[in-house]
Amino acid sequence: MVKKIGIGLLLVIVLIAGGVFYLFSNLNDLVRTAVEEAGTRATGVAVTLGEVDIDVTGGSGALGNLNVANPSGYKTDYVFNLGDIAVSLDLNSIQSNPVVIKEIVVTAPKVIYELGDGGSNVDVIQKNVENFTQQLSGGGSGGGSGSGGSSAGGDETKVVIDNLYIRGAEVSVSAGFLDGKKLGTSLPEIHLTDIGKDSGGASPGEVAGQVIDELTKGIQGAVAGLNLEDLEKAAGQAVEEATKAVEGAASEAAKAVEGVGGGAGEAAGDALKGATEGVKNLFGGD
Repeated sequence: MVKKIGIGLLLVIVLIAGGVFYLFSNLNDLVRTAVEEAGTRATGVAVTLGEVDIDVTGGSGALGNLNVANPSGYKTDYVFNLGDIAVSLDLNSIQSNPVVIKEIVVTAPKVIYELGDGGSNVDVIQKNVENFTQQLSGGGSGGGSGSGGSSAGGDETKVVIDNLYIRGAEVSVSAGFLDGKKLGTSLPEIHLTDIGKDSGGASPGEVAGQVIDELTKGIQGAVAGLNLEDLEKAAGQAVEEATKAVEGAASEAAKAVEGVGGGAGEAAGDALKGATEGVKNLFGGD
């Protein structure tokens, strides 16, 4: 009997060890899946994560090429590409809920601000995030059940982020009136503190919402400094003036053609009259 119990305990230990090994050996893929799923739900567009390197023992992680695709109807490659992301964890909180992240640093993200008939692509993403966070705060079936990091019947894993920095962001502006050209500008450093601290932690989707909301504010401020409305008016006036110039040139050309045509007809009539009189004279006509 004791032997059977010992074998049973050994089997349990082996299974636990195997589960832990599986977890750690697949941790990068698990993180990638969690980030992509939570980001896609929050933004309403495809979110992909390129590189993941998590060091649990050191409490650090590195993410790369986090890409937020464009909404339907926009032509540029993406809205956000968050470049390199460095994460520093509080090791003492890894087994707790919420997990405490001491610092996240996003370096050299790129933004393509594309203006379309219905506004900008950044505005569309912001509206999607606002709708998502409203669903979460309302506790309806549309938000709470689909949040990332939770298991069936279990509590959702949340995080508290002490400091989040976004540094060296670059914004490119694309619009039809720019005729294929792009305007560029940079964003000042963004620093968020104590994300989720007062609410007992934030879900990955809520974190994405706060980050994108703050990033959007910075983008709108930077783009406002480019005076796009004045540029669009100037471009429209230039097109209007060019159109008038073309129409005026065409009108003058038409008049010139008419003048040439009239002179040629008159000359041809004189020539025909002279030729007729010559024939009459040749045959003795009056």
